[in-house]
Parts: sequence; structure tokens; C-alpha cells
Amino acid sequence: MLFWQKNSTPLLVRILQISALLLLGAGFYWPVLSFLSGSNPLHPEESFLQGEFFLNFLSDPWNLRVIAFSLFQAFLSALLSILVGLPGAWLLAHYNFPGQRWFRLLTYLPFILPSILVVLAMVLFFGNNGWINRGLMALFGIEEPPVQFLYSLSGILIAHVFYNFPIAMKIIGDQWERISEQYLHAARSLGAGSARCFFGITLPLLLPSIGSAFVLIFLLCMNSFAIILVLGGGIRYTTIEVLIYQLARIELDFSGAASLAFLQGGLSLIGMAILLKGRNRRVEQKSAIKSWLPEKLRNHSLKAWFALCWIILVLIFTLGPLSAIVLDSFRKFENGEWIYTWYWYDKLFSWRENNHFLSSLWNSLRIGLGSALISSLCGLGLVSLIVYKKGVQRRFWELLTLFPLALSTVVFGVAWFHFYQGNLAGTVPLIYVVMAMHALLTCPYWIRVVLPTLESIPQQWHIESKMLGKKSLEYGLRILWPWLSKTFLIAFFFSFSLSLGELNSTMMIADESVRTLPLEIYGAISGYRFSYASAVAVILLLLSVSTFLAVERSLGHFEIFK
Repeated sequence: MLFWQKNSTPLLVRILQISALLLLGAGFYWPVLSFLSGSNPLHPEESFLQGEFFLNFLSDPWNLRVIAFSLFQAFLSALLSILVGLPGAWLLAHYNFPGQRWFRLLTYLPFILPSILVVLAMVLFFGNNGWINRGLMALFGIEEPPVQFLYSLSGILIAHVFYNFPIAMKIIGDQWERISEQYLHAARSLGAGSARCFFGITLPLLLPSIGSAFVLIFLLCMNSFAIILVLGGGIRYTTIEVLIYQLARIELDFSGAASLAFLQGGLSLIGMAILLKGRNRRVEQKSAIKSWLPEKLRNHSLKAWFALCWIILVLIFTLGPLSAIVLDSFRKFENGEWIYTWYWYDKLFSWRENNHFLSSLWNSLRIGLGSALISSLCGLGLVSLIVYKKGVQRRFWELLTLFPLALSTVVFGVAWFHFYQGNLAGTVPLIYVVMAMHALLTCPYWIRVVLPTLESIPQQWHIESKMLGKKSLEYGLRILWPWLSKTFLIAFFFSFSLSLGELNSTMMIADESVRTLPLEIYGAISGYRFSYASAVAVILLLLSVSTFLAVERSLGHFEIFK
């Protein structure tokens, strides 16, 4: 319920609302719409707003092929993520087992990792010289790597599934846990078997959550950039994201890039609208009673043994690539052989001149903290606008404030590059621009964390406070702040963690003056300095994981996708 009433909004909240709308408009919609206007400073006569240019651009066979492949790989990635996540959702909905909390954390871990870490993990674990190939070559005594699927469509799909199956498991599992056993007991009493119960009762109740997970993962995979750029294996697997980057930053074809960005933004907007509309269709049921997995294993339950096998496979799939990063960070090629040493960590933290790692670490920390602070202030203003609204107005404000979540970060970065070069270059330091960009990108996540807690505040608190003659400021400091401070802190550190790992938008606009940890890792991968990249990645991994654990410990559950 609302904690401030519409007609008596405190002045401070009004200022936050206006400031947040100005930042959202000037920092997000103005650059994006300016870029989408299609103006090309090198060729002013070209603009995708001219119907003929837009149609000619989209009728080009190469552009059509890129669009088709982008949709195809996103569809396959979402479908496979759902298929991998479904057993996990079933497991968490039906069984309790020792270490369940840590298992949940480990399975959620891939999604909170920066995309560049996922790329590096895939290369080190599944690559031609990765741990799987080295193990198979040693086992069978062969000299050529037997597994060569990484730099292709299969590599893209594996990375996307690794990155996104926790989303499917979380969204579907939450709904599955709320399905009442009474329906299944009634069906079985009427003679229905397990298969008929699943397809006739369970699956229809799960379809809204399956659809929501599919649309969300589809959007994420369609907007994927670093994974496609490194693991795509060549021009054959170019997607809309990569082509936008090539057109805008390499070929300086802003009109062509704007055409693709307009198409992608439209698809993202449709997907976000579907998610917001479908969210209210989830059926709330009574939670089912879960079985104790070790007891079922002792009773030789086939389902329980399937669950155990799935747990083992997921742990290997999740921890294997991440362990490869840690192990590779200690490796160094010396005197014709690989040795394990602290060499790379000594190099990272040595106080030598031109230590790119230390400057990258400092930039990442101050950008992360600054953007988290801006995101918190902006989010507080925007969330106060959302909680007032109902129905269509509510969905409008949510779309307006959450659209940065759906829009490609590459498009946003390219739009800001276009805007910065034309209006702010030489007047505003680039690091502050990157800080503001990260704040706008993380603000929707801040809102998703804070909004449920804000709406849970009882209405009578505000009524009783007014009856006692308390002013809005005193009510806010003595009642609301103790209730909301923990959630605000969680949202702050979650925004900080997201900013630490942001690569796409930073890569589009940053130069040598703004090096960050993800950019340092990407540069090392591009130069085939994998052990150095792994050492930097371990530091970024520790920062990301420690922040995530702090958030999870305070929050008690992972509620970003509610």
C-alpha cells in the first residue's frame, strides 16, 4: 500500500520524481530517440525515417539473413534454456535435500556473472585447448582436440543456456511450488496416471510462467553481444547486435545501425509488454509438501535418482567452467611447459608504472559506486510514480521506466556515442558519462527489488501517523526508513554488482581514458592472453560473487524476476 498519498506528496519526493524523469528523459530517451532518428553526420541525406531507405536496407539479403539468424538463435537458446531449467524447477518444487540453499545459489550464479566472464569460462572449459579437450586428449592419447563445437552456433547456444537456464528454473519453479497437491490427488482418485496429471493439470498451470521465462530469455539472447562476438566464430553467425556495432562504430553508418536498432527496440518493447501483461495471469495456489530426497533415494525411487543425476550434471555444467577460470589464472607457460605460479597475481597488484589492472579496478569501483548511488536516487523517484498507478496507467509507467531493461545495451551505448560525439565531447569527462549510463541501465533492476517491499507497507501506518499528528518527514524517518533501509541497501549493492560487469555499453563509448575490468578482460582475450585474463576475471568474479552473497543473505531469496 502507498506510504504517501497522491495529494499530499512531500516536497522532497516531488523533487526526486521530477529529477528522475529529467534524468530518464535526458539520459536515456533523448540519446536513444536522437540516434533512432537516423541522422548520419557523414551522409545527412540518408535516414531510415525515409521510407525508401528503410525498405531498401531491410530488403538487403545480408541484413535479412542477420535478422533471421538473430531470431533463430534467440528462439533456440530460449527453448533449450527452458528444457534445461524444467527439471530444476521440478526438483526444487518437489524435494528438499541437504545443501539446497547453496545449490540454489550456485545455479543462480551464472546469471549474475558479467557476460565476459561467461565467454572466458566457455573458452577455457569447452575450447580447443580447454579442459574437456585436454582431458580427452590425455585419456585417449590423441593429439587433436576431439571436441570442436565452441566457435559456432552450438557454442553460442551452450553459452546462452549456461547464462539463462537459472532464469527458467527460478520463474517456473516458483509457480510449480504453488500448485496445490489437492488437484493431483483428485485426478488420481479418478484414475488419471502421472502423465495425464502432468499434461492435464500441472502443465496448463505452468504455461504462464513458462511463457514469461521464454519471452524474457528470448529478449536477453536476442540482445546478447559479447557471447556472439567472441563465440560466434566468424561473419556467418553475425546477429543484429554485432551488426549494429559494426555499422555504427566501424563503418560509421548510423542510418543503417538506426534501422536495425529501431527494429530490435520494437521487438523488445513488444516482449516487455507481454511480460507485464502476463505477470498478472499467474495462478496462486497452496504450496505443496516436499519430499526428503535422501529418504527417497534409500527407497530406490527412480524419480529421486533422476533428481540426483540432474543435480550432479548441473553442478558440473555450472562449476566446471568457473573452476577453469580459477585454475587457469595460476598457469604460466615457461621453458616450454605450463607451470602453476602466483606470477599473474603478483603482476596485477605490483605498484609499477602503467599498471592497467589497477587503473581498471579503480575505474570499475568508482563507476560502480557512483552509478549505484545515481540509480538509487533515480529509482526512488520513479518507483514513487509507479505505486500510485493502477491498470493501464500502471503498465504505461512501468513500460516507461523499465524499457532500459529491454533495450539492447549495445544500442544504448551506440546512441550515447553518437550523442556524446555531437554534443558533449570535450566538455564532460567521459567517466561521468559512463557512470550515468550504468545508472540508467541498472535503475530498472533497482525498481524491481524495491517495488514489492514498498507495496507491502500497510495503509493503516500512514493513517495512524496522521491521526497522531506526525508530519511526513517524521513518519518517513521513524517508520518508513527502518522498514525500507534493508531493501534500499540490497538494491544499491545489486546495482553496483551489475555496473561492475557491464561491458556492452561501455565498449561502445569508452576510450583509453576509461578502462574497466570487463574491458581489460576482453582486451586480454582478444590478444590470446588467457592466463592474464583469468587472473583479472578471478578478481571480478570475487567482487561479483561477494556482492551477490551479501544481497542474497540479506534478502533471503532471489526476487529480481517477480
